[in-house]
Amino acid sequence: MVTRVAFVLTLLACQSKGDEPHAQVPRDAKPLTPSLEDAGEAEADAQKSDEPEPPDPGQQIDELGAVPAWQAVVDRSQYLARRGLHGVVYGTLGEVVTVSVPDAGVQPTGYTWLVDDTEGNGALAIRVELGDKVTLVKAGDRVALGGAWVLDGDRKYVWKVDAMTALPPAPPRDSKIPPSPPTHEIAQLPLPPGSRTISVARDNDIVYFMVIGRPPAIDGEGWPIGDAQGTPVSALLNLPGERPSFGAQDFRTPDERWRLKRATVYWVRIGKVRRPNGPDKPAYINAVTAPVKMQ
Repeated sequence: MVTRVAFVLTLLACQSKGDEPHAQVPRDAKPLTPSLEDAGEAEADAQKSDEPEPPDPGQQIDELGAVPAWQAVVDRSQYLARRGLHGVVYGTLGEVVTVSVPDAGVQPTGYTWLVDDTEGNGALAIRVELGDKVTLVKAGDRVALGGAWVLDGDRKYVWKVDAMTALPPAPPRDSKIPPSPPTHEIAQLPLPPGSRTISVARDNDIVYFMVIGRPPAIDGEGWPIGDAQGTPVSALLNLPGERPSFGAQDFRTPDERWRLKRATVYWVRIGKVRRPNGPDKPAYINAVTAPVKMQ
């Protein structure tokens, strides 16, 4: 009797298991055994993880403690070799510096232009002496150069290089005006179409003007400019690279300063027009390109 009861219970248990619903497999579930396609994706992901990420130029510059090329001119007192000081500058290498020699014409020097690619549209550049590193680079390369300022026999400041780090190219320029040569000599060109007089200037305009007051006594004070002689001062204009030096120790040489004349029409592209003192007061404006004498 006991054996028969046990048989019946076993039979009922088997029947109840057969009535249970089947487990539902999610539609997006992946099989336990990877397919060839999944294996290929995994291999590609592994290869990507092994590829080195491109260097971040901003991080490189920060780690080197580098400053833009022209900032080393503005704060030259902090990088003088004769004081045992040292620094790192960065920019884009230009052409070989040349000089006019009487009875011999234009001659190359032992220096190369390092153009500040953060401001000035090409006009702000420093002379660098690359030494034995000159064969390692070419014009157009962006580099950070360790070194210090020295005076050469012509009383020109030169950045004497003792270390060099390659950098990725500078961001593309957004100005439609061709880059200026690396010099503070003022070119003479026609006025571009769409230019405005300074009195009605708006952000990012090309403007033309005359200097109608005294030149700034200190870089950064701004040139007083207006539409013409006898008109009110419309703005105080800072040209590329014009700003005060650290601690008021200014070691800029005459060829590193802009020289504008009165009763002469110039034009530049400007940045923002700021009027902190009200709409009827002179605006404060920074030029983003070199000044050009109107032809």
